Amino acid sequence: MMRRFSSSSNLIRIGIILIAIAFIMLFFLPSLVSLRLNILISSLVNQRGRVITDSPEIIALRRIIADSYLLQNVYVFLTGIVFLSAGLFKQTNR
Repeated sequence: MMRRFSSSSNLIRIGIILIAIAFIMLFFLPSLVSLRLNILISSLVNQRGRVITDSPEIIALRRIIADSYLLQNVYVFLTGIVFLSAGLFKQTNR
């Protein structure tokens, strides 16, 4: 009995931690996007010599980078929800 309780509580704990990580990473999203975009722009400057940062291509890349981080956060959040619901609604085997 105690083993079943600990496995469900571990699932609940993992789910809560994953949900918390998703919300924490959402807080750092703007800085992550700007860091990744700066790395991309510096590599483009090394290849071409100069880059216009207000060009439509750079704005589109900023949106793509932000969307990729948001999608990653959604996956982590949904995985946390799955673990949390599995821990809460786990049935005992008899």
